[in-house]
Amino acid sequence: MPFQTFVPAEIEAALGRRYVVGPNIAAGGQGAVFRATRTARPDGRPTDDFVALKLHFDPWQAIRVPREVTAMESLSHSNLARLIEHGYFYLGGRKTRYIAYEFIQGQTLKQRLKSGGRLLESEVLPIGRDVAAAIATLWSRRIVHADIKPSNIMLRDSGGAVLIDLGILSFFEEEAAPRPLTPVARFPGQGIRRWGTAGYLSPEQARGQRPLSCASDIFSLGVVMLESILGSHPTNYDQIALAEGIRASGRVLTVSIGLIRLLDQMLSVNPRERGKIGKLSGYFQTLQQRLEEEFAKNARA
Repeated sequence: MPFQTFVPAEIEAALGRRYVVGPNIAAGGQGAVFRATRTARPDGRPTDDFVALKLHFDPWQAIRVPREVTAMESLSHSNLARLIEHGYFYLGGRKTRYIAYEFIQGQTLKQRLKSGGRLLESEVLPIGRDVAAAIATLWSRRIVHADIKPSNIMLRDSGGAVLIDLGILSFFEEEAAPRPLTPVARFPGQGIRRWGTAGYLSPEQARGQRPLSCASDIFSLGVVMLESILGSHPTNYDQIALAEGIRASGRVLTVSIGLIRLLDQMLSVNPRERGKIGKLSGYFQTLQQRLEEEFAKNARA
């Protein structure tokens, strides 16, 4: 039974009337996401949580989804969506896993770029700062997000960026054992499960190399930031071109030399040359402070 045939009332009934389910805000082959309000906790205590309700019924997610839940149960950070509740229910006779995350009021970076075009340096730097902080938090538990892209970055209406969708995250220690991955040359193929998103993969991720480290997420963030500055993808989603190496320098960019140099470092083909994730957020914050000081100086002149 196709998931799209399920209506909010059926989902509400399956969840014991503890949720008021709103519109479908995302859908795919593995499930869907609804905007919803949780009116009661599992123990019956009343609450009023606005959530993004993710429903999974794809058997391929039997390993990935529990890993996502395990990671988020042990993490708490303002730049990562907060886990509210998770569990199972039966929908149309099908066992379905659900995960409720806090609902982020805002839009994705992908939506922002589509509607407003390229971003100013003053807009890009806070995004880099916040996403780098989220990556550092994940890496503190030796977790790699593995799918950094504009559609997985939420921009809060109140300010700040939030990294979402940890569905394919990779645990460093568990991934140390050599196992085959789908190389990028086979994307997209019939019957092949995509591991990451072509156009944002680090060179080592595209090769199917294991284990990955936070350096892979740093590279992907570099691609996202360069795309945000340009207003279009730097290689038109050509993963082969990314694997060969790209640079911010040499392009016509209306940003500071400091940001260009930082992006060149993040986009290095060699993971060891991309810098330390623990310092990256601070670098973006420093560049932002310099930009604000320069603006204030020019305003006084």
